[in-house]
Amino acid sequence: MSRSLSRALAILELYNGRQGEWGISEISRELDLPKSTVHGLVITLASNHYLEKAESGKYRLGMKVYELGLTYQASARLGSVAEPHVKDLATKYQQAVHIAIYAGRMAVFVIGNKAGTSHVIFPRVGAGIAAYCTGVGKVLLAWQSAAHIEEYLQHEELQPYTKNTITDPLQLRKELQQVREYGYAVDREETVKGIGCIAAPIFGSSNQVIAALSVSGEVNLVLRKKLRECIIDVHHAAKTISIGMGYRGEYPLPWLNL
Repeated sequence: MSRSLSRALAILELYNGRQGEWGISEISRELDLPKSTVHGLVITLASNHYLEKAESGKYRLGMKVYELGLTYQASARLGSVAEPHVKDLATKYQQAVHIAIYAGRMAVFVIGNKAGTSHVIFPRVGAGIAAYCTGVGKVLLAWQSAAHIEEYLQHEELQPYTKNTITDPLQLRKELQQVREYGYAVDREETVKGIGCIAAPIFGSSNQVIAALSVSGEVNLVLRKKLRECIIDVHHAAKTISIGMGYRGEYPLPWLNL
């Protein structure tokens, strides 16, 4: 771990309930660090919304920490709600089943079951992968705000992983629009050659997409032999999980005119 990162984490760990606001001088004394070092770290944390300046002039925890806390809380509950459905899909298709959340502009896997896919290397739980070229990632991107999607398209480097990876921002924008219209996303060997994926959104009690569920595996099975069946099953499981997570809105119907 870098020294700067270690020091930044030490600053955040000061907010343990003993004291809600800390000034630069107080942090400097508590951690035995130069004021100039503390000031630079605090400004960086504040600019990324991990800290915010209070009316007193001191610093308190920012919205980003609150959001991460909610994400962790939702992920913990999500595991208990989703696990039976993840297991059922993995057992039926003997392919990998994942649930991912959107964090740091990436799809981060929080639940995984790799039944029947020992010969395929999939990201481990906790790992992040590019959102634009994965089924779960495209679902998570598609339900972001229009402003976020535009910012993403302008700044994300769309590197090709295979010949099928979408690297044109205009094409990706159309793809994300189609994902919302269809109610699910398809990964057409866009990350790994020979691997296809069907993914659908998981909504929470806030009526926002909190995660995405996918079945990934051999392209001939997932995207050809069992395509329609897989779309229906993934859609049904994601809808059921959404209800279990407190969603009471209208779940998007899948487009099945295949």
